[in-house]
Amino acid sequence: MIKNNITITALRLFLSRGYKYVSLVDVANEVGITKGGIYHYFSSKEELLNAAVQFLFDHLKAKFIQLFSGEKSIREILYAIIVEREVDHYIKEMIGSTEEFGRANDENFKIEIMQHFPHLYKRIDSDHLDICDAIEKKLHRALQNGEIRGDVDSKIMAIIILTFLNGQKSQGIFANDSEIRKEMMENFYKIICV
Repeated sequence: MIKNNITITALRLFLSRGYKYVSLVDVANEVGITKGGIYHYFSSKEELLNAAVQFLFDHLKAKFIQLFSGEKSIREILYAIIVEREVDHYIKEMIGSTEEFGRANDENFKIEIMQHFPHLYKRIDSDHLDICDAIEKKLHRALQNGEIRGDVDSKIMAIIILTFLNGQKSQGIFANDSEIRKEMMENFYKIICV
């Protein structure tokens, strides 16, 4: 329980401030333990970063797979992810944050992660393959149900959807406007709908 609290707290702080601006003392103070208490579970700040990143990746992957494996239609799923930002809200709730992290923090955090753990590219690729597989299966079911056009290649469209979802945050000011997000989703859906 304490290890999990340390991991979640560190993740929240790393996302909001950036890795280099968070000390183990900051994490310990937030959790309500001593710095030595962190060393009981993690040998270094870098090990804690790795645990926090793995925790984040595990939960992101599970959330995307859960969304695309559920009963909602493709349109409802895209609306939930793009317009309502369900995944963003899920992560904020999971780490106990009300803060909007924003593009700059996301990009800085990604850069810091890759500087410390270049091997994570393999993990990201693996997760993307699993998420893409879930999207492809959902698209295949939608095709069978007549929800999307019969000429849509579900594998290629799954790759396009995943690419779009990964790039959505980098759309800057456009991604912050709910009406534009809604128009993006509607126009994207028109590409595949019957």
